[in-house]
Amino acid sequence: MISSARHTIICILLSLYAGVCVQAQTVPQKVATASISGKVTIKGKPAAGVVVLASDSRDRGSSNVKGYRARSDQAGNYRITNLPAGNYEISALTAALVPSNESQALVVSEGEQLEDVNISLVPGGVITGKITNADGEPLIGEHVRIEPVHEEFPRGVSRQVMDRLYSGENSTDDRGVYRAFGLPPGKYKVVVGSSGFSGGSRQSYKEMFYPSVTDRAKATVIEVKEGSETDNVNIVVSPMDGTFKVSGQVVDGETGKPIANVSYGVRQTIDQADGSSSSSGSMGGELTNAKGEFRLENLTPGRYTIFTAPVDSHLAPASVSFDLVDRDIANLVIKTPKGSSLSGVVVLDRNESPSLLNGVRICAVTEGIEQNFRSSMSNLIADDGAFVIKGVRSGPVHLWLCVYNAERRQFEVVRVERNGIPQPNAFNVKEREDVAGLRVVLKYSKLTGAIRGQVRVENGELPPASQLHLLLWPLEENLEPKRSSSVPRPELDARGRFFVEGLAAGHYRLSVYVLQPGSNRMNDPTIQRVTVTDDVVTEVTLTIKAKPD
Repeated sequence: MISSARHTIICILLSLYAGVCVQAQTVPQKVATASISGKVTIKGKPAAGVVVLASDSRDRGSSNVKGYRARSDQAGNYRITNLPAGNYEISALTAALVPSNESQALVVSEGEQLEDVNISLVPGGVITGKITNADGEPLIGEHVRIEPVHEEFPRGVSRQVMDRLYSGENSTDDRGVYRAFGLPPGKYKVVVGSSGFSGGSRQSYKEMFYPSVTDRAKATVIEVKEGSETDNVNIVVSPMDGTFKVSGQVVDGETGKPIANVSYGVRQTIDQADGSSSSSGSMGGELTNAKGEFRLENLTPGRYTIFTAPVDSHLAPASVSFDLVDRDIANLVIKTPKGSSLSGVVVLDRNESPSLLNGVRICAVTEGIEQNFRSSMSNLIADDGAFVIKGVRSGPVHLWLCVYNAERRQFEVVRVERNGIPQPNAFNVKEREDVAGLRVVLKYSKLTGAIRGQVRVENGELPPASQLHLLLWPLEENLEPKRSSSVPRPELDARGRFFVEGLAAGHYRLSVYVLQPGSNRMNDPTIQRVTVTDDVVTEVTLTIKAKPD
């Protein structure tokens, strides 16, 4: 055993050479003993009754953010208590007020008492106007988007503010009037309408920017200042040019009988100037009617594919492609083929409890088939590990895990056997074949490892406005990077601290980059390999040099 003092000396010596020190300790059970406190002000004056939220930074982008909160008192002071260790973002839940300082990301240790985490609020700006058609009639319930000009947009704006800008809350009333409020100071463009197709029954309009132009580059930039209101930002919209209707029927490929209540979707293929192509559209959700019929409206000319997406069915996904030129298209027919089936059992390689498989499905993906309709899904894995997948398209098939429960778990397919014989990564499935006797061996990771660290700067300080970026990547047993990664990205707070939890045991590569101010160029990273162990927090110190020796 190496004593703690001796380990510290070794770390100091290593930092002179590699710039990194690693130490591990057993993960303690989370104890809610930390606190965050500070003061909320509005234009420098104490703000009472403001709710301050400490939300888990992993919830960023989620529509259902939970967290710990407190309300400011008459002096503007707030204190959030009983916090477990973790990564938090501090924000004020206000509608018309916006922060004048950047949102605060904090790495909180167990029992830490963070003070002076202050929030300064100012009145947000307002943009208002009216949306009408060419006849002057108001558009009711039309979504209006307020797009920040990103190079001019302030950093650190809270997720709640960004959601309000883009989620369509800025809709027109019965007069066609919209009012976007609580806007952070910055520069914006106002846009209404769609750049693609809607595929619905509602009238579609061209994407139009203020002042009623279709070219984004010609849109007027509106500068919002603290508490400002810009009115008469009016837009006159035009209907989509030459929109058409497409209809047809989904039938059984053998009997020709219509198939009701089958989910279907549509994709449009768009050719780019560089010769590549992209696509847009729905991923399914619409259902055929009792006669197996489908109907799409408001489609502009282009290349489309309509596809079925049957769930828990013996039918394999099917599709039909067509070119929409200058007229409606009717009587399209999608013939669904009978799919193959796969059945077998799922086992865990370390004989863990089968209850770990609750909420897990096996997905079969057929290679060489367009992504939207190449995958079939199993029923939920039974208590004894049994599974069945129906409607599998023929061809080279490989299996992967679909995890739908809310708990953070990680599974990896170790191997697939058929009647005791190991199968290649993608095994061949014939048309209408019933493949039985499959045995899917899974590796289960506990996701109880963690890395806690500190980034330090030696030889002075980094230039003002420099940004640090931290990346974590899992490695294979041979220390080569894994092809895919689902690990959370470490975030640095203002003190250079970071904490990543929920990691599987194994090897990782930790890299810290310095982005120079006013440049997209990053310095060569400081890199360290870190070994994560179940139920252990690995402590890491990375030292970067502000100036060369």
